[in-house]
Amino acid sequence: MAIIQVKRAAERHLSLLSPAVATAYEGVSFNPPAAAMYQRVQFIIRPPQDPVLGTGFHREILSMQVFIAGLTNKGTAEAIARAELVRDHFKKGTVFTEGGVHIHVLRTPQVQGTTIASDRIICPVLIELVAEVYSY
Repeated sequence: MAIIQVKRAAERHLSLLSPAVATAYEGVSFNPPAAAMYQRVQFIIRPPQDPVLGTGFHREILSMQVFIAGLTNKGTAEAIARAELVRDHFKKGTVFTEGGVHIHVLRTPQVQGTTIASDRIICPVLIELVAEVYSY
């Protein structure tokens, strides 16, 4: 259940960011607002790390991707500003806990720049999450 706990905790942490914008979560129906910025969340599950011998500990590694979707014909500043806000919210050293699993942000999240897709300016933010999982 550690992967679900990481996803839950990260989504909850993102939802606390102010100012709030509409957010599309994985597997949930979403209608993008026509005249406002929104963000879309996706997770990539990486191979676990087994840094010790034995069966009682491993690390789950997830990459959380937050795609900021800004309006076109307004420049890129608004989308990049939101991306930096997300990056600062998940700054290196951030730790949160869900169901006894400690989740760490060990590296500064990466703002990847902008691209245009359909009628939106997209600015991805890549956040690496590391969860310490103890099983007994």
